[in-house]
Amino acid sequence: MNTRTESQRAWQTVRDQLVLAGGTASVPKALFPHPRDAGANPSMTWPAGQLADYTLDGGEGQRPLAIREFDDRFEAFLDNAQLSARALAVVESDPSKAMYLGAAMLGGAIGTSVTNKREGMLLGAGLGLLFAALLDVSLNQTPNRRRT
Repeated sequence: MNTRTESQRAWQTVRDQLVLAGGTASVPKALFPHPRDAGANPSMTWPAGQLADYTLDGGEGQRPLAIREFDDRFEAFLDNAQLSARALAVVESDPSKAMYLGAAMLGGAIGTSVTNKREGMLLGAGLGLLFAALLDVSLNQTPNRRRT
């Protein structure tokens, strides 16, 4: 019988392989601990023949590991949708972060439209962040101070 730490290590190995190789990993059920033993939470997704779905949170800044349970195997992949939902929750809690994120995305889109190179996108995102910082500073200044 596996302990929680051993189960977490086993699933961390799968996560590490997916970070390097991408795609989906298929793991035989008989040879691997159940995701709940590693602390995974049940999740709701579109049915695709699986018995159940689970998500296993990663460390800070890591995408969650999504695990589908079938009769004979588990299929695991790195989940992008939950990472987007987390980013949205952070942005909703602080509007200035939303401004910075939006400016970087808009700048990156403009940079990509000007040149089809990665450097154009990065330069555009950087300029967008610079513009957001200047706007943030100008909005946070105290207007019309009285001089005595």
